[in-house]
Amino acid sequence: MASTLLITNPGSRSGDDDIAEAAARLGEQGRVEIVRPEEPKALPRAIRGRAEDFDRIVLGGGDGTVNLALDALIEADKPFGLLPLGTANDLARSLEIPRKLERAVDVILEGHLRRLDAARVNDVSFINAIGIGLGPQMTREMDAEAKSQLGVLAYLKGIAQAMQRQRVFRARIRSEDRTREGEYVQITIANGIHYGGGMTIADDAKLDDGRLDVLLVPKQSHWSLLGNALRFRTGYTRAADTLTHWRCEELAIDTDATMDVTADGEFLTETPVECRVLRACLSVYAPAFGPGDAIGA
Repeated sequence: MASTLLITNPGSRSGDDDIAEAAARLGEQGRVEIVRPEEPKALPRAIRGRAEDFDRIVLGGGDGTVNLALDALIEADKPFGLLPLGTANDLARSLEIPRKLERAVDVILEGHLRRLDAARVNDVSFINAIGIGLGPQMTREMDAEAKSQLGVLAYLKGIAQAMQRQRVFRARIRSEDRTREGEYVQITIANGIHYGGGMTIADDAKLDDGRLDVLLVPKQSHWSLLGNALRFRTGYTRAADTLTHWRCEELAIDTDATMDVTADGEFLTETPVECRVLRACLSVYAPAFGPGDAIGA
């Protein structure tokens, strides 16, 4: 038996009926309490205030919900389940958690846990990836209504609009084993596998390898950038001479002018940044099978 604290983000695309159905299923294994904070920023407080009274925490929402709750989840150190009710659901995709609610609940009920890394940038934690350049510009191009109505299509629209307004910036990137300096249109630092509505940082990236994936997109023509679009989707970046990828445990980035840093469509901080891995800090319910064996969405 396991008691469950079920928390939903009031800003996510979820319905009360869906949450009630999930709660009824989770209730087969023990007591369930549903908490829906009045505003998204109250999520961490809700977790910190109630976590010790429950055996596990389940979040209903998307990547933004997870990032909002992340520090509180790490502090609680309780098994964490995810119902992917957001727009992009990149973490669920990385963990191969089904998008259908009933099957996502099955994953939690089956009880298989994975220990995952997270990452810290300046004084904020994140789970998937942070972006400087095109990523923040995409966030500006997409309003909440567009995300709600178009879902993942909003991200594709945002990419196209952001490319038209792309700004080249100069940056110096330092990790424990190398330094790069140049003009860039995008810098992505990932802890996870997928980000930005289904893009892939690298085809062999992992959520539990204790390392960050660094992807630098230097100044290039629109045609070259469009040519790299498939690589951004598949993560096959090693063959591209217009992209730079490596892995590290710690990273520092300085830019010629202060720039916004986003994660999963939310503004987190600004440059300069220092970033590091938080090793094996989350215990998450995930399917008990390896990559390539995912059950259908």
